[in-house]
Amino acid sequence: MRRLLSILLFIPIFCFAQESDTTNESSFAVFPAVSYAPETSLQLGAVGIWVLKNQDVSQSTFLRQPTITPYFIYTFKKQSIAVVNVDYYFPSGQNLNTSIRYYNFPDSYFGIGNSNDPEISEQYTNRFFQLEGQFLHPISEKAFIGGSFDSHFTSLRNKVDAGLLESQAPVGLDGGNLLGFGPAFRYDTRDYTLYPTKGYFITSRLLVNKVGDFDFTTYLADVRKYVTIFNEDNILAFQLRSQFTFGTDVPFYKLPQLGGDERLRGISNASLYRDRQMMYTQVEYRRPLFWRFGMTIFAGVGDVAYDVQDLTFSEFKYVAGIGGRLAIIPERKLNVRLDLGVGRGGQKGIYIGISEAF
Repeated sequence: MRRLLSILLFIPIFCFAQESDTTNESSFAVFPAVSYAPETSLQLGAVGIWVLKNQDVSQSTFLRQPTITPYFIYTFKKQSIAVVNVDYYFPSGQNLNTSIRYYNFPDSYFGIGNSNDPEISEQYTNRFFQLEGQFLHPISEKAFIGGSFDSHFTSLRNKVDAGLLESQAPVGLDGGNLLGFGPAFRYDTRDYTLYPTKGYFITSRLLVNKVGDFDFTTYLADVRKYVTIFNEDNILAFQLRSQFTFGTDVPFYKLPQLGGDERLRGISNASLYRDRQMMYTQVEYRRPLFWRFGMTIFAGVGDVAYDVQDLTFSEFKYVAGIGGRLAIIPERKLNVRLDLGVGRGGQKGIYIGISEAF
């Protein structure tokens, strides 16, 4: 309950965002953020959304909107999060999709595997800097190829003596540094990037981590389909996502995870289930209601496992939920979302985010 209260305190503040927008210019909005949690004390910060004017849409039959989303949070216990997400399309069609992250914040360790107890965990401080993303070049108006990258510098602090982390001693217990590179591919026929109503979005990438303290390879595939029912007010969105890890020298904090505000909303903690292999699928129905408000209904199933053959239907985690939407920049189809999800075993979660989950 305390965790949910901490998140809900964001809701009224979003309504007082300062916004400037015209349909022919860039759009920008800023939101103050205030919340409280026992492990962090008072949290203060700001979230920004910058939707850039398209410089050249002649290279495509569908709209690509460059966006930059920075946010910063600081707590009275001297903890902080600073993130800048960039999805930028150059006039010639190249795309830079990258995230710059600095975290010095509490995290939870439940163990590794798909049967962890939500009531048994250990809190520690995860301090890291990460630069990850991909740069893609168009080979047609729908297909892109390029490279992906991930640099991660991690220090784990405030671990409990003889606690869950030290007793299980997973790879990465003392943190470490890594640097990975690999090829990437995207196929994109969406009509809008922020709020698709039809089309496909298919992406895959291979990251080979050979530089630093660890040696492993990760393969990720993400397939999305958007369907209009009757008219553009009724949309079905489908997603199938998998992430497979090869090698035994994988730090636990880089293992695939379920949960969070994008992956199977309804799992009580994004760190609850993690292992070397992960697969999930989810579906969502979206529609506007009145003025700037909209709604959604969603459901999904998925799991993690040590080996791919261990992903069995009987162990799958399932979630379902409902959500509300508020269009903060209606001309750009950019929403703030509030979702309530419930999951297997009575788990639940409330999530606030910017733009759609997928």
